[in-house]
Amino acid sequence: MKKILLTLYLVGQASLALAGNAPQCPKAISFALYENGYIYDSASDSGIDKDVAEELARRSGCRFEFSVRPRARIWAELESGFLMMTGSGIQTAKRDEFSWAVRYMAQKNYELVKKTVSSQSPAQFNADPKLLWGAVRSYKHGSKVDEFLDSLRQQNRVVEEPDLGSVFRIFSKEGRTSAVLAPPPAYAKYLKEWGLTDRVRIEDWFPEELSIPHSLIFSKKAFSEEEIKKWRRIVGQMRADGTLHSIYTKYLGATDAGRMMMYKED
Repeated sequence: MKKILLTLYLVGQASLALAGNAPQCPKAISFALYENGYIYDSASDSGIDKDVAEELARRSGCRFEFSVRPRARIWAELESGFLMMTGSGIQTAKRDEFSWAVRYMAQKNYELVKKTVSSQSPAQFNADPKLLWGAVRSYKHGSKVDEFLDSLRQQNRVVEEPDLGSVFRIFSKEGRTSAVLAPPPAYAKYLKEWGLTDRVRIEDWFPEELSIPHSLIFSKKAFSEEEIKKWRRIVGQMRADGTLHSIYTKYLGATDAGRMMMYKED
């Protein structure tokens, strides 16, 4: 009898400990998704961020309400407190003023070069005036990469589009751009979508450029610092038990999933 009571006591204590570590969720968490390759695709209502958020909901016991919004609007609504959460955000000093960031992936832009192009370095590409590069307007890729693109811009050799989907659409056409930049979640989807998988080389011309940590973003008007510690713990568990790697592998394959895991926790 004493053993049974001791077991029940220990189970009760464990439950209390778990409850203390669980995030509070008095209302549904508004989570904004945005179109970005396999990060999220509205046509199939699926993607990495949707899967990660659903796993967060399962582990926390909180209910998530999803919406799809333009990226600029997402940041504005996080700052105002109208929106509670989003994914795939890059932490900056300005954004730290109104949001918490919990790292869960790393992304780096790789060079996708058509196999018909002989250039195997930035210098070789720059030396051929016939070659054009496709890029997203106003997008930042890293200091060395942007320096290279600026040199091409001075020669009117950069074709700029408003989003990566448009960049790849142009890239798929013969006689247009010869190379583009994109991270794995984007190129994995768009190469397949535009029938380019066997027509390009994926290269790393700027190995000194490190992968950029991407974070789950929580509005400070909705979450306290103490609550963020609980969410950070859940995300850490998802990394440790292989859940994050499995989600990335589902969409990107093992090689690119491994690249996505190359980040240091905050």
